[in-house]
Amino acid sequence: MNQELFEQVKRKLAITWDDIDTTTRINDIINSAIPDMIHIFGITEPNFDFSQPSLENTLFLSRCLYEWNNLLNVFYDEYSKQIQIVRDMWLVKEVKADEGSKDAEIKI
Repeated sequence: MNQELFEQVKRKLAITWDDIDTTTRINDIINSAIPDMIHIFGITEPNFDFSQPSLENTLFLSRCLYEWNNLLNVFYDEYSKQIQIVRDMWLVKEVKADEGSKDAEIKI
């Protein structure tokens, strides 16, 4: 588990206490959010680090907040435009990578 990401989520949730139940729940939320956000965003980078400053990080933290408050279904409606922006960014990265590999094949 990425400790920095854990601390970011904890701050986003305004959790200032430490106990095993809270830590377990935060870890569960993070562990469910990572594959979900990778899939929704179309992230193709192996081991993408959600703790780094980015739109992905902002949306990740918001998703965790909504899940913490049992409002995960509302998150997708509220952030659909931002999610689409990130999906589009990853799609462009993938297309550029594909074009780069095709150019490399042509040059050989």
